[in-house]
Amino acid sequence: MTQLPAVRPLPRYLFAGFALASVGGPLALVALFIPDAVGGTAIGSTGLVVAAGAALFVAPLVVWMRYSAYIASDGGLYEFTRQAAGTRVARVHGTVWAISYFLYLPATVTFLAYDVLPVGFPGIVPYRGWIQALSPLVVVGLVAGRERVALWLVAAIGVAQVLVLAVFAVVLRDGVGTVSWAAAGDSHQVARGAANVALLFVCASLPLYLGGEVAGGTRTIRRTLAGAVAAAAALAVGGSFAYSGLASSAVASLPVPGYTFARIYAGPGFAALLLAGVAASVAALIIAEYIALTRLLRAMTGLPVRRGALLVGGLFVTADVATLTDPGHLYDHALTLALVALFVSQAIAFAAYPLYARRHRTLVATDLVATSVAVVLMAFGLCVAVSQATT
Repeated sequence: MTQLPAVRPLPRYLFAGFALASVGGPLALVALFIPDAVGGTAIGSTGLVVAAGAALFVAPLVVWMRYSAYIASDGGLYEFTRQAAGTRVARVHGTVWAISYFLYLPATVTFLAYDVLPVGFPGIVPYRGWIQALSPLVVVGLVAGRERVALWLVAAIGVAQVLVLAVFAVVLRDGVGTVSWAAAGDSHQVARGAANVALLFVCASLPLYLGGEVAGGTRTIRRTLAGAVAAAAALAVGGSFAYSGLASSAVASLPVPGYTFARIYAGPGFAALLLAGVAASVAALIIAEYIALTRLLRAMTGLPVRRGALLVGGLFVTADVATLTDPGHLYDHALTLALVALFVSQAIAFAAYPLYARRHRTLVATDLVATSVAVVLMAFGLCVAVSQATT
């Protein structure tokens, strides 16, 4: 089913930029998230672990692409689930998914203001509360007032971070020197690291919520989604494999590992540029999540996009202000709940796919394999989120 857009179609290249920025943000993946996902004892095999994680993510991607062969809708995963398992199950999925990203929005702002930016810009420390309070207002004003400009901004950030990441990869490679693809550490840690890395790509589903508006419909969605994930995976491998030459397992515990190594091997100027790029990468993901929420609300309730943007924006600002009372404590709880809700909602959409395949096409072995791997991966993510919350 293809839902025709009510406004001018979204250009393919704009959709592609949005999709690339949604895949975790390639620069943020490499400079911020991957070392921690790989884990300290496996840092000597980062290249291998990231490549294995990208390969593991093929299973969720296959399921999304097979849904997308027939469905292009504002509802994204909600519409996938609705057509597979019915409206009731889809509403459960959509509600849980919405809760996840409602929590992500203020939590991510807190993360940027308190954990990322002060690493390279210590002068902002006295103003972190103001940054946290005002940032949502800027995002809401942009999305609710000039959404097409917001889409262009996300796409531009997606392209710009690729350029910064390319320089960082060369800098890190030249600085570290040796590169190893051998498995360092025990096999359990390597496998766990690969699964953690695969989960970093899960936000690649965000472009699906613009499926009803993109020019070219299902064909564009499938090609763009596959291309964006492949590009982000290649950039992640190419940008992070030089970590394999590092002997210290303390890399994973650094606040922003990429910033530290950029400062060591390229100087403070490039390090500051890199950190600003990381912050922009994460900010672009906030905007993408916000826009996806407005489309989900329209699909579930019929609420116009502008009203949905104002509703989501009001909740975003309110939750963000509430976190000012105790940013660190509330951030930890919000992040845990967001991750739990995200993995549960994704698992529902994946588990429903065989029902869709049986109704609309022949169910083949690869469907079952891809679905099983995707569900198990989400279950792993759920277990990690819960275990980290209790330690």
